[in-house]
Amino acid sequence: MASSDGQTASHVEACERLERWMPRAVRGVVEKLAQKGARAVLVGGGVRDAFLDREPPDWDVATDALPSDVAGWFPRVVRAGEKHGTIMVLTGPMPVEVTTFRGEGPYLDGRRPSHVTFLKDLTADLARRDLTINAIAYDVVAKTIVDPFDGESDLHAGVVRAVGDAAARFSEDGLRPLRALRFAATLGFEVEQGTRAALESAYATFARVAWERKKVEMEKLLGNGVELVAPVAMLFESGMLEHLAPELTTTRNVDQLLQLPRDAMLRLAGWVVLAKRVPQDAAAIVKRWRASVSDAERVSKAVNAFQTKPDPTSLVALRRWVSKNDWAAARDAATLEGLFDKARLTSELDALAAQKPPLAIADLAVDGSELESLGMRGPMVGIVLRQLLEKVLENPEINEKTTLRATALTLSTGIMSG
Repeated sequence: MASSDGQTASHVEACERLERWMPRAVRGVVEKLAQKGARAVLVGGGVRDAFLDREPPDWDVATDALPSDVAGWFPRVVRAGEKHGTIMVLTGPMPVEVTTFRGEGPYLDGRRPSHVTFLKDLTADLARRDLTINAIAYDVVAKTIVDPFDGESDLHAGVVRAVGDAAARFSEDGLRPLRALRFAATLGFEVEQGTRAALESAYATFARVAWERKKVEMEKLLGNGVELVAPVAMLFESGMLEHLAPELTTTRNVDQLLQLPRDAMLRLAGWVVLAKRVPQDAAAIVKRWRASVSDAERVSKAVNAFQTKPDPTSLVALRRWVSKNDWAAARDAATLEGLFDKARLTSELDALAAQKPPLAIADLAVDGSELESLGMRGPMVGIVLRQLLEKVLENPEINEKTTLRATALTLSTGIMSG
């Protein structure tokens, strides 16, 4: 039941959490704005997280003060976003974003409004936001929740719903359809029917969004998802998956990915495995998303290591496999066994690591300069080192200088005579 000021018990609990968790820097900014006669509220994800009893990682302040006024009230600010209403206040160790209430003109490029208009009306500002669960504000001075689109009810019901007309919200910013599915995945919520129906019609706008922005959402969806089956089904239905990763459209059975750690690149590798694709496909997806070279290498190596994993009871095969793939890829491949409720490889790798066997040329008891002292030159040095490693992988006990020097001479003689 709501109190006389419209505040529910849930509102009161959320307010108490926000008061308890609010960083000193954020409180200081809000108090300064209030001293200047401006209204200042917390908005967005921080307020949403408070209702979910999760301490917010981010804090955003909105105000009815003009950006130029905000910039003048604080000694150290960054004005790069002033055109769009945002001033970064530098106070202590934590920068605080302060954005003026605003209305938006038409979205001509599916990303940014053609212009913004600064407003005094908080409800009008909240109306431009993507989802009801993100359109809740906390008035720090009045210590009340402002929730004109009933986002609280959707939070309690576990529903992702667009603010107002879903098709209109999605046409404004092509990333919003993917954000809706990301929240469904990370919160374990259902997507409201009207919002779901608008996903497919938003495809053209979505396709124009920069890959870097789409990558961020997919990493959050995969890496933090607690429910993936329904969101992935909607990625299929809307055509977004065909755009994001056509290599993965061969399977919708992704529930097994939840058995893996919350690691976006590892879960992507797992999806590639479930789709029965090859390492090159994994690398292509990550590159398309404009992710880092290291991420592309990690995913493709993990898939390759998993698809070439040996019989773990053969120590020789296991050593050769780790040597070829490296420890990181081997560990990822062992984790991917969790897709199929197996854990044999992990225990065998643990046992192998405890033995600390030589697995790379750098682990050999002799190096290139040692072979050069035996008269070997040029490419011969590399050839012999690789052959020595093969012999040591088969029998680690021979990895001592005297034995390897003698073996190297025998190998080089054989190579020259051959």
